[in-house]
Amino acid sequence: MRKWFVGVAFLAALFALADAAHAQNAQIVGNIRDNTGGVMPGVTVTARNQETGLMRNTVTEGTGEYRLPALPPGLYTLAAELSGFTTETRQDILLVIDQTATIHLTLRPAGIQETVTVTGESPIVDTTASTVATSVSNQQIQDLPVASRRWIDLAMLTPGTSQDAIRGQFYRGNVNVGAGGREYSNGFVVDGVNNTWAEMGEPRQNFAMDSIREFKVSTSNYKAEYGLATGGLVTVVSKSGTNELHGSGLLFFRDESLTAKTVFESERPPFRRYQYGGTLGGPIIQNKTHFFVAYEGTKENQFMTVNSGGIWPEYDGTFKSEQTRWTYTVKGDHQLTDSQSVFVRWAQEDEYRPIITAGGRTSTSASFDFAVPRHSSVVAHTWVMSDRALNDFRFQNAFSKYEVAPPFSHGSWDPGDFGEDRLRHCTPVFNYPSIQIGGCGNTQMGPEGRWQLKNDFAYYVPNWGGSHQWKTGVDYNYVTFQADGSFNPLGTWTFPRDTPYNPNDPATFPTQFSSGLPTYGDIPVHHFSVYVQDDWQPKPNITFNLGLRYDLQLGVFNEDLPGLLQKIDRKLGRDGSFPVEIPFHEGYQQRGDKNNVGPRVGFAWDPNGTGRTNVHGGYGMFYENVRTLTNFGELTWPQNKSIVISRPSFPDPFQGRSRDQFLSTAPPNITVGGHDGVNAYAHQFNVGLSRMLTREIALTTDLTFVNRFSDRATVDINLPDQVTRQRPYPQFNRVSFWEWTADDTYRALLMKLEKRMSNRYQFMVSYTLSRAQNEGPTNTAPDVYGYARVKTYGAADRRQRMVTSGIVQLPGDVMVSAILDLRSALRFNPSTSLDLDGDGYTGDLPTGVMPGSGCRDLNLDAVNTFRASRNLAPVNDVQCPGFRNLDLRMSKSFSFGGTQRFEFIAQLFNIFGTANFNTATGNLTSALFGRSTTLQPNINAPSRQAEFAIRYQF
Repeated sequence: MRKWFVGVAFLAALFALADAAHAQNAQIVGNIRDNTGGVMPGVTVTARNQETGLMRNTVTEGTGEYRLPALPPGLYTLAAELSGFTTETRQDILLVIDQTATIHLTLRPAGIQETVTVTGESPIVDTTASTVATSVSNQQIQDLPVASRRWIDLAMLTPGTSQDAIRGQFYRGNVNVGAGGREYSNGFVVDGVNNTWAEMGEPRQNFAMDSIREFKVSTSNYKAEYGLATGGLVTVVSKSGTNELHGSGLLFFRDESLTAKTVFESERPPFRRYQYGGTLGGPIIQNKTHFFVAYEGTKENQFMTVNSGGIWPEYDGTFKSEQTRWTYTVKGDHQLTDSQSVFVRWAQEDEYRPIITAGGRTSTSASFDFAVPRHSSVVAHTWVMSDRALNDFRFQNAFSKYEVAPPFSHGSWDPGDFGEDRLRHCTPVFNYPSIQIGGCGNTQMGPEGRWQLKNDFAYYVPNWGGSHQWKTGVDYNYVTFQADGSFNPLGTWTFPRDTPYNPNDPATFPTQFSSGLPTYGDIPVHHFSVYVQDDWQPKPNITFNLGLRYDLQLGVFNEDLPGLLQKIDRKLGRDGSFPVEIPFHEGYQQRGDKNNVGPRVGFAWDPNGTGRTNVHGGYGMFYENVRTLTNFGELTWPQNKSIVISRPSFPDPFQGRSRDQFLSTAPPNITVGGHDGVNAYAHQFNVGLSRMLTREIALTTDLTFVNRFSDRATVDINLPDQVTRQRPYPQFNRVSFWEWTADDTYRALLMKLEKRMSNRYQFMVSYTLSRAQNEGPTNTAPDVYGYARVKTYGAADRRQRMVTSGIVQLPGDVMVSAILDLRSALRFNPSTSLDLDGDGYTGDLPTGVMPGSGCRDLNLDAVNTFRASRNLAPVNDVQCPGFRNLDLRMSKSFSFGGTQRFEFIAQLFNIFGTANFNTATGNLTSALFGRSTTLQPNINAPSRQAEFAIRYQF
């Protein structure tokens, strides 16, 4: 009810309002006066892209104002002409993604000098913007040291970002933007279309670094054009060809001779990494048709260090993982007329990475291989219909598939194929406090397809209580997604101690056995979005950004539950029904969330009207994309036939019966969804100040507040009574029930000092002071039987982070650049492998130890009281590692043949040689509790490492 109330409150005021920048393009606005200060109507103003020849022109209004929309990011020349006056020309105006550049011009009566040409540049402070956002330029992408050569890692240059608590070892190329640390809460847009993986929220596809022109990181309160993300937004523009033929080739190399040992390695493994690729772009028809092609490949020998602290030496060691990845992009741009343009882009990516989760306490046999083939095609048409009207249309077709396979198998199967070739890899899993052994690779196949149609229309009204830039648009996506999993049909055994099973020692008996059969699901969904936006300037120095958005997702709550189950049965050729009636399914027809109305309100104020200061703030309501993969549990549990046995006999948990005999006589575990499911939603607030200190330097400070509600939580609504041990639903064992009751908050102070490239150097310093907290149900809380609502620190709660980056161009075509990244410690989550309160669930915490309290307010006395009761040594302290990393890049260029050059590059990563540890071991029964046994998985240079490269350009 609270989200509906807020939405309705804004609906009447904003219903008729509409943004001007289309699909990540920029625009130039301003006014033209004569030398006496009088306004000048009828002046022809033309913007010409200096690289592609693209032109936009307009005529000033009666107020002397002009507006040039739909300008792709790039370098422009601006010219103003009127008979009887000098022609005023501004060259080298650099426009960045989504920017509104305000440039005022003065014309003088014509005399001896008919043309005045000056070198211009777009303002470093956008005085019309109310969002909290930072652009990362092409020069930063090309010339800063990046160990991974993933362009998205440079999002970490900006305040309010992190790569904590992401699935970095699975989906390379992700970043959390604002709103704490949910890896699935952000939006990703490339070339104006969706690039978010619907099944779990990560970026769907990566692109070659040399194919990215620039990108923008919006930490909070982006406009109504974008939605289905409660965190931040990353918008990307790919490169296009220009009027000159340009190309490049590159080769990057590093190996063990350039790499120091990590703290967990006794000797350097035979590491080797090659990255290679190139680009080619240019004109097909000058000023009209251009092409661009980019390719990049990577071959790398990575090594996974399994470290049980010497407790299980037979599994410890360093193991090789030969990884490959490649991606390419093909793009064509064509200027149909002076007012219409189109582009077509095709991009593909593939990768193979074996045993990617091995390391720490995860042995190679408990890990798996990972491959992700994916591609996308985009068609776009932009039409400047008049001086005031603009239409932009985008179409996308995309495909992606995660392939999780047994170790070193490189397996790929159709979803739902559970033949012998796939299941023969399976072995039982043995889960000890300090090591995990066995499995069958957690094999999963998950293809996802997307069809997207998006259209935006903008209209400019100059004289209606000020000027208005109205925009409205619709966005439709049809997403198909199938997923399966073989999981572990031979079962998982959990042991309380790092000691092999001994039938004469009850302390070594397993505490739990679990098992599940292979499953399959198919969930197609429809996304509909519509929005209106108005950028209203009642006065030239005041801008109000007013917007309203509506999002509807059909199919994401398993609304047609019987139909989905029947489709699964037809696919697998078997009866997936369960012999026990499921009363919780009654009323499934009520499912769905159809009131996702999200207002957006912002303001930007330039107090003195000089273009040097922007006082801004805003509020927005944002809705989450419901991840389709999380819905499969309700469809698959009848197939899975899950069994969880507490205190099982070993090695036969069924005590002489077959699995089916045991299941047929035991109440089943089931998963059901509540019928009141909603899209999680967030209220975002921000207020800030941007100030131009010099022509090239600006300081920005923002306060951001995010309150996020109604994320999904799972509780067992069938716990036995603590006294009678009777369950509310005795025909079932566990009833895992989905409820939408998990909330979280994010508070941050964001600061940025930025200098654009001039006088041969540029820099950016960003600082984040933040706190992330989660609140929701848990059954691990001490002294609680059943579920309690607990507030904990978020998985990505890292209080402070400062990143400094810079590029310096030295004489002799020498360039030096660096990135220094400093972070305070993450929290860790204490846990056990024990059922302390008798509810049948392991993982309970002892008295005095709260969830998520590691490296925050952990009660060590309570920890040691518990460990003493288990005859374990006391812990005097825990490791709370911060993060420190300095990367350096140096290059020297040699020009020849006029336009050709070779660039020799040397990069040094992690100059300090800092061991940037992962969070500490949280299992209270482990001898390693409070100690870090792994390095952060998303760091590509875990030790000091050098790299050499050569780049050829023409």
